[in-house]
Amino acid sequence: LVAPPPALSLAQTMVVGTAGVTAAMCVDYLQRFGEVQPSHGPVLVTGAAGGLGQVAVALLHARGFEVVASTGRAEALGDHLRALGASDVVGRLQPEPKPLGKQLWAGVVDSVGGATLAAALAQTRYRGAVASPGVAGGGELATSVYPFILRGVRLLGVDQTMPYDLEGYPDDPQRWDGWRAERQRMWALLSESLG
Repeated sequence: LVAPPPALSLAQTMVVGTAGVTAAMCVDYLQRFGEVQPSHGPVLVTGAAGGLGQVAVALLHARGFEVVASTGRAEALGDHLRALGASDVVGRLQPEPKPLGKQLWAGVVDSVGGATLAAALAQTRYRGAVASPGVAGGGELATSVYPFILRGVRLLGVDQTMPYDLEGYPDDPQRWDGWRAERQRMWALLSESLG
């Protein structure tokens, strides 16, 4: 277990929940492993009306990013997503007819997966990154290698599992310390950005 920072109340940590911690991991991964910075351009959040998506929009905005929120409920929830920090709200991404689409996004937080993830990858800018923690739209990924080999797009898998007794997860104390330190960083990011 990891204690949340003192700046957040117990009620606030319950509201943030697993979706919030996963959103924080996505933002952290985009910046740390994907090397995405606010000056690189807009970051797309798919499934933006969901719990993870809403927190991701707020976190990215608080960290200085231009955020574009994508949702199937753009008309109904557009004002709410703009209040969280989205500069624009768009509908669901449509599949790209070609392996590489127009370069739109410096980074993407994709909680949808499936065809949406494939479209986001095709639209990600050169040397951009996509953090992918979700499969709400499906676990299949029908795409090509072209975003990876021609644009250097990085696909960052994000899990929010407690690695206790999972097959294949190392049980050495150093790995557990790393897992614990990562969760502490996520709660600190949430506290400083939302607190």
